[in-house]
Order: sequence, then C-alpha cells, then structure tokens
Amino acid sequence: MSAASPTETEKETLQRFYEASRTLLSRGIVPPVCVQRSFEEAIAGFSGDDTWRPTHVSRKAVVEAVEGSLKNLQRAHGVVGDRMDRYDRTLQILTGEERKFDEWWPFWREHDATVLITRAEHGMNVRFTYDELIAVPSRPTDMFVRAGFAFKVRKKVELAWLRKVHQEIKSGDLG
Repeated sequence: MSAASPTETEKETLQRFYEASRTLLSRGIVPPVCVQRSFEEAIAGFSGDDTWRPTHVSRKAVVEAVEGSLKNLQRAHGVVGDRMDRYDRTLQILTGEERKFDEWWPFWREHDATVLITRAEHGMNVRFTYDELIAVPSRPTDMFVRAGFAFKVRKKVELAWLRKVHQEIKSGDLG
C-alpha cells in the first residue's frame, strides 16, 4: 500500500468506492456527513501515515513548540491558500461531475495536507498565505507523521528541526 503512488489495482478499487459513495450521496440513502466521514476514513485507512500530512508550520506554532507546550499544536485543514476544509473537499469530489481517479486523487491529496498551528490560531480560524508559513521538510525524514489522531514529534527529528527554526526566528535569519 503506497498512498503517494497507488497501484493500478488500488486505483480501480478506490474508484469503485468513490462511485459507490457518490451513489449513496446522490440517492439520499445516507446523510451527507455520514458519507463524507466514511469516505474520508476509508481513504485515510488507505493513505496510512500520509494522511493529514503537515506541509507547513506557523511561526507561533514553532515558538509554542519550543518555549511552551507541544500539546498546544494542532493540524488544520483549509487554513492556507485555496485548500478546503475536510467536509467541503469531500463533498466537492462526491458531487457534481463524476471524475476519474487521476482527477480526484491529486485534488484529495492537496486538500488533505495540513498546517501545524497553535490551538489559539485554530480557535480564531486564522487563514494564512504560504509566505507567512514555514515549509516542513518532508523527505527523507517524513516529519510529523500520523499517530492515530495525533502526530509524532520525535526529539531527534521534529523537535531538533523546530529548535533550529526557532533559533532562526529569534535571530532574525528567518524572514
């Protein structure tokens, strides 16, 4: 199972599930929120650790991680650029014109990505531009990977990187 590049068999299976989900939604057999959740859960199960992958972090989140508490960090959807929130993203895929796998999958992946922000930023529904955020390196370390509904912060990987970025923020080396 590889979320980044599914096999042909996986693509066909996911496409059939997509079509079945569209049918449930269009016929009103199941409430839209239930279809959205079941579709999202199934895709998350397929994507594994790559689900809700953080691509960026806010400056306040870096400072909070180093000076405060990691418990005050959250992943957020739909807070940067034109990324949509989870519900809207899923319903956009499952309604309207039917799409082929190679059309809806990249859209899903882009809008499934998250931004690490503080609880306070999340509570205030802050929206960011990419210029306001710090890109999270993803390869080869795959930082902030999923751990259930949370994400991992390893001392030698994520925390070391956060401390380095924190120093750059404090010294003014990071614009």
